[in-house]
Amino acid sequence: MSFPNRFVQRILNSLLPSRGNQVPGENYWQYNAADTSITIHGGGLGDLMIIRQFGRAIQNYFRSQGDPELEDIVISTGAMAPAYEPVQGDLNLFWWWSFGNLDDSPERFLDDYLDRVSVRPDIILCPSETTEKEAQQAGFETIRFPLGTYAFEPLGFDRSGIGYAGTLGHKISKKEEMMLGPYRDSPNFESVSHFRFPEELNCWYNTKKVTLGMHKEGQKSWGMVNNRVFETLASGTPLILKKHDNLSNVLGFEYPYQVSSGDELRDTMQEFRQRSDQSIRSEFNDFSRKVREQHNYRRRVDCLFREIS
Repeated sequence: MSFPNRFVQRILNSLLPSRGNQVPGENYWQYNAADTSITIHGGGLGDLMIIRQFGRAIQNYFRSQGDPELEDIVISTGAMAPAYEPVQGDLNLFWWWSFGNLDDSPERFLDDYLDRVSVRPDIILCPSETTEKEAQQAGFETIRFPLGTYAFEPLGFDRSGIGYAGTLGHKISKKEEMMLGPYRDSPNFESVSHFRFPEELNCWYNTKKVTLGMHKEGQKSWGMVNNRVFETLASGTPLILKKHDNLSNVLGFEYPYQVSSGDELRDTMQEFRQRSDQSIRSEFNDFSRKVREQHNYRRRVDCLFREIS
């Protein structure tokens, strides 16, 4: 890869005016070694959960592998306002996992992002083959880079109730009604709404007998798998997911608990109710092991640093 002269770029960075709307720990996060700075811009609870996990994996890398001496790396994430206002780094990356308000027309997103972003990315991190092709056609270098997990694991808690692995109102109403309608008014139903730290969400997943999940339309049609899938499965929690044709390809193993109708959902839920806790725990601990081995953010960090060194 060819990057700008890093000495000249560092001088330019020092001359850039500071942005008053940037608040550390709120819309950007920074992870430092002596000669490496990783700044990640993002916003929203879902983005925050991803960034915290990825940042911890970066810190783990620094502790165990030392300083990769990569100068100033800036990563924009998601599709909320902070993603459009990154600072200039020696190398700027865009980690593309969301379509924001263009979820119903994902083919427009990249052009819209490039028109609005303050610093054009050098490389786009792509969670799927479709996004990678789109970015390459736009003239960008790419790295295949799905989402993943870090700090999620089975805890051995007693489990009860139904959880929704998502935020109410973020998916189209017809899809939510199919997946949540039969259970949303139940006293043992609860949705994710307020957790900021991975440990909090991991504990919550570990209390649930089963969870329900969906993808936004842009993610589904472009072959992405959202962070809730990796996190839920890594915690060893049963997940019934609205059918996603590319799910098994991304996970690297077949995942059977996908449904296309309300009837299939009820049948699958009944299956879980009839099985023993030991049987469910054994199966989903195996899924947990596979996700934590294959989609651990520490592996993603290793891949990223290797590609950009």
